[in-house]
Amino acid sequence: ALGLAISANVAAQLPDGATARFTFNNGADHDEVSGKRISIVGARFTEDRFGNKNNAIYVLGDSYSYVNLGSSPGLKPGKGTISLWVKLDNKVHAGKGYKVNPILLTKNTNGDDFYEAYSLHFDLDCNKLGATQTKDSTHQTVILSPDSVKLTRWYHLVLAYDDQFVAFYVDGELVNRSQKNYKTVFESSDSVIIGVTNNRKNQRSMRGSVDDIFYFDRVLTAQEVETLYNAPDPDRSSAYLKWTWALLGFLAFTCLLYWFIRHRLSIAHRKEKKQLELQNLQLETELRVNRALMNPHFVFNSLNALQSFILKNDYQQANRYLVRFSKLIRRVLESNMNNSISLDVEIEMLERYLEIEDMRFEDNIVHEVKVAEDIQPGSTRIPIMMIQPFVENSIWHGLLRKEGEKRLTISFSRVNGHYIRCTVDDNGHGRKKQVTADLGENKSLAIRFIEQRLRLLNRIHKLECGLTIEDKPDHTGTTVRIDLPILN
Repeated sequence: ALGLAISANVAAQLPDGATARFTFNNGADHDEVSGKRISIVGARFTEDRFGNKNNAIYVLGDSYSYVNLGSSPGLKPGKGTISLWVKLDNKVHAGKGYKVNPILLTKNTNGDDFYEAYSLHFDLDCNKLGATQTKDSTHQTVILSPDSVKLTRWYHLVLAYDDQFVAFYVDGELVNRSQKNYKTVFESSDSVIIGVTNNRKNQRSMRGSVDDIFYFDRVLTAQEVETLYNAPDPDRSSAYLKWTWALLGFLAFTCLLYWFIRHRLSIAHRKEKKQLELQNLQLETELRVNRALMNPHFVFNSLNALQSFILKNDYQQANRYLVRFSKLIRRVLESNMNNSISLDVEIEMLERYLEIEDMRFEDNIVHEVKVAEDIQPGSTRIPIMMIQPFVENSIWHGLLRKEGEKRLTISFSRVNGHYIRCTVDDNGHGRKKQVTADLGENKSLAIRFIEQRLRLLNRIHKLECGLTIEDKPDHTGTTVRIDLPILN
């Protein structure tokens, strides 16, 4: 129904009053006005200019390939217009007589010279399309196209005539309007032939396609000729359907390709994710082992202080030290159940550690803990046991043998919104004046643990944690800065 509606719409756009119409659509072999059958000899149906199959006629370029449209009056108006589409595939030089490839021809006489009542042809000598009308040897009108023919290209040709003039159009444009001043005469018994001319002097043929031949018994206006040239695809519904299927096929292929690529990427992503999970598990295991190694290091150093009280027979101080130390150990062990600790708990543990260390120094250590105003210690979590070893180093290696006031400052500030910077500052001897080999070895061991943990944290969480240790001028102390990630 859609195809019929479109065909009717196309016909409605064409000029009225056609006396004959040959569209060849879908293999049609008749005049669509009169219904008369045509004779197709050695020719076949082919694609039209829109690419629709079986919608045009193809002649092979020899004397045995042509189409006979008949000799009805509708094909031989005394004045009228003939419109057709033609595509030349090759020049046909074989034959004899005038060097033309005939497209459409009917005669005005049975003779062999000046016989064209009208003809449309391809002139081999000048490589141009032409239109001819002849009365006799004294009256002949020939119009040639201005441009040379391009093979395998469709051209729209229109021949319009009356008793006074002949007009020739190519692709909707008027080529020339020539004076004629004679009546058009037809040989009543001669047919209108497509593709050949055959008499004793002239035997020529055409190789190419012809389509949409229209006859009118009046001279069409230039606007009507342009309408014929711009006629839409008669099989538009089929074209729409073909493009729709092509689009659906393309979309289906694209969806299938997208699904395939997504599926492959998903498999690769799962493999990569599993591999990364295994790597992270390995790194986290190393981190736990590293952290576990710090506990005996911390306990060993703390028990050394207890030993010093016992050796001095100061059992009361040893008891007080042991009570405070046991509370600290319990807090450390409780915190070790998690990978992170809140900053307020970390500060509490540091305060307890400083209390028990201060007992060894007879309350001679002045310590201070500062927290920046933009930090909320209770809701800020950091890695556990990362600060105490540096506090311990400051006390044992910087302040232990220092004369006079022993001062230690621990401060916390925020960096870039993602890190907490802890600064441990003392007024001890500095690293260069440390003389005890065992203490230096223990110190380097603690620092090594911290550096390993920082590297592991950076690899697991894609962080940029850092550590710097600076000696103050003239051996007046050491400053340690460590950037720890906020693990909320």
